[in-house]
Amino acid sequence: MSEFLLKPARLFRFLLLLMLPLALEAQESSPYSRYGLGLLNDFNFVPSNSMGGLGAAFRAPEGISFSNPASISAINLTTLELGVYGYTMNRKTENASATSGKANLNYLSLGFPVGKRWAMAGGLIPFSRQDNFGLDTVDFNGNTGKIENESEGGLYNFYWGNAYKIKDFSLGVNIAYLFGSISNNTVTFPLDAGGLPDVNSFTAWDNNTLRVKSFYWNAGVQYHKKFYYGKAENKKQLKLTVGLSGNPKFKIGDRSGRDESLYMVDSRNLAFKGEAQSYGDFFGDLIINSPQDFDTVSIANDISTAITIPGYIQTGFTLSDSIKWLIGFDFRYQPWSQYQGYREEATATLQNSWRVGFGGEFLPNAKSDAKFFSKLKYRAGFSYQRTNIQVVGTPVNEFGINVGFGIPMLKRIYDEYNTRIMIYAFHLGIEAGSRGTVTNNLIRENFVRFRLGINLNDKWFMKRKYY
Repeated sequence: MSEFLLKPARLFRFLLLLMLPLALEAQESSPYSRYGLGLLNDFNFVPSNSMGGLGAAFRAPEGISFSNPASISAINLTTLELGVYGYTMNRKTENASATSGKANLNYLSLGFPVGKRWAMAGGLIPFSRQDNFGLDTVDFNGNTGKIENESEGGLYNFYWGNAYKIKDFSLGVNIAYLFGSISNNTVTFPLDAGGLPDVNSFTAWDNNTLRVKSFYWNAGVQYHKKFYYGKAENKKQLKLTVGLSGNPKFKIGDRSGRDESLYMVDSRNLAFKGEAQSYGDFFGDLIINSPQDFDTVSIANDISTAITIPGYIQTGFTLSDSIKWLIGFDFRYQPWSQYQGYREEATATLQNSWRVGFGGEFLPNAKSDAKFFSKLKYRAGFSYQRTNIQVVGTPVNEFGINVGFGIPMLKRIYDEYNTRIMIYAFHLGIEAGSRGTVTNNLIRENFVRFRLGINLNDKWFMKRKYY
């Protein structure tokens, strides 16, 4: 007779409902997020991120990877994994600078083995995010005015993956439900002699909101093999993993759509807008509470929108010496020149993007009686990418240097090579780097990112014997 030690489905639903509002606020605020679908997530969890992002060949008995679903087959315990993400960023132009920061939940995933060769996982992970604000001064028939642009919202993956192991190969596929919304607001109003909104005028509020509901998939394969070297009486083993993953381009489904509206609003209302309140929230509440202050110029809902998201291909390898050390390399390519979107920017185009990452980890001492700091897994790596954003003919590139470590629990398990290893329940990572340039009046963003990963591992299914 089989029983649950815990109620995994019920617990997962509870955690998802509890953390979903937090997950929808994760990722960075950046002026570069206004282009395309926003800043894209790299889909690496904290352990992989701390090694430069080794997503294609990442494989661990207590960890999960969305980048290559074939890695799910390595799981031999029920694994609940979540990540917290925070950052501090300094933005610089040729004449000014500003600092911002944020911290929140980033992802949530649950995986468990179904049999000796089959495992499955599911979770919630960001796809892209728009969060930016910009303003410009304009002339209104000899009078000064302002145009303020604001973008907010994001897209998210709710996914379910399966992987199966056949000798030295593993095959896997994720079915992902892509959902979310992105709202773009443009507000135009004249100023009085004191530089404040003219209360005797009207403000134009232009809103464009994209709502996405669509399915897509990604698949992967991993070749994993152990080799022996050294003399017969003291043989040591090497573990090699080579990974390949990707998905074809896909179109956002018919259930997605776009809403457009243009209103004229009494400018006296702008005095009540909070500094931290977005225009979308402010006008959204105001049109319900004070509809008499609005004059509808145009409105259209559920506009059919054709959006094509390009596929990607990702490959890489890791090589490790038993459990002492690991090194790896990762490469990802995505032809964003094939993107077809819903908003075109005159100053920007999307370009083909690519990313390289290199890194590894080192475990000083795996013995149970070793000192605490000797049992930590120390990780480091770097990454460089040509992002999909190109502004006024200038590519926007990003690089980062990563360090981190894993903190073990007392529990030990055996991996797929029958090697006894410690479970690492907590993962900390720090990344320092920059994105963009001050060339051509653009913005350089210098950032420090902080990541915390939590892995809860246990046997949720067991056979009880009655005597």
